[in-house]
Amino acid sequence: MINKLKIIRAEGLYPYRNQAIEKYLLDTCKEGEMILYLWANDKTVFIGKNQNAYTECDIESLADNMGYLARRFTGGGAVYHDKGNLNFTFITCREDYDISNQFAVILDAMRALGFNAEINGRNDLVIDGKKFSGNAFYKSRTVCLHHGTILICSNKHKISKYLKVSRFKLNAKGVKSVASRVCNLSDYRWNITAREVASALQTAFINRFPNAERSFLKESDLPEDKLKILTVQFADRNYILGDDIHYGAEFENRYEWGVADIRLEFNGDIIEKAKIYSDALDTEAVELKEKLLTGLDLNKPADPRIKDIIDFLKAENK
Repeated sequence: MINKLKIIRAEGLYPYRNQAIEKYLLDTCKEGEMILYLWANDKTVFIGKNQNAYTECDIESLADNMGYLARRFTGGGAVYHDKGNLNFTFITCREDYDISNQFAVILDAMRALGFNAEINGRNDLVIDGKKFSGNAFYKSRTVCLHHGTILICSNKHKISKYLKVSRFKLNAKGVKSVASRVCNLSDYRWNITAREVASALQTAFINRFPNAERSFLKESDLPEDKLKILTVQFADRNYILGDDIHYGAEFENRYEWGVADIRLEFNGDIIEKAKIYSDALDTEAVELKEKLLTGLDLNKPADPRIKDIIDFLKAENK
């Protein structure tokens, strides 16, 4: 049962520091607590855990403009953060986790601000069918996290400039570019501010759990030595960039679980190596599919969990 609320707002715009705060809060969340963490980055492309940095982002252009590339530990697709974007994170213990509560907080806040927002698909919040918030999730054995973005007055030109969006994702949305399928809250209320949105989220959060004790934290309340260690880890270029493995067979397709860039190395009919880059929300499922593909003999029955991949592969090779 949630009996204590903690609310904290990041003081800076440096993505790796803000990630460090999020991870520290996740690691130290106690039973009965629920945390709302509000934060913002500037000129940052955030990619999902299993995504290929080189195919999701114009890395060179981002670097030329003094931007940051960062990698989440959650799944989902790449997003662009600037000062016109507000990020939120909900953290609680597994037994108290209820995704409907978190979405209710966001939707209640949007209604209070005068926006007719709704949930669309697996992880998007939309106004008039246009996305203003993408969400991603993480579950460990004991703790759960739900975080996402809210576009307030973000630079749509830079969203299109830095993000490389799969043609499968755009085709599925029936649009020609990423900028045409997103909206800012300022498109509907020109003078809306991040401070106003943050305040509405805090109020909705408190109202959702009216009987819980609440406290407001500052960054200075957190151990600086631990934050510095975590910041270095998130800023590590090897962690952020990962790899861009090229095998003998490469194909991209959209599945029910997400868009996948699948790369395979064959020895006859046996898959010797497999790598999957994906925007799938379920990161563990992607890693399991890689393991199931590795060593598979295409002449033998495949595990049902990779049947969709094998069926597509065989169709492509006919």
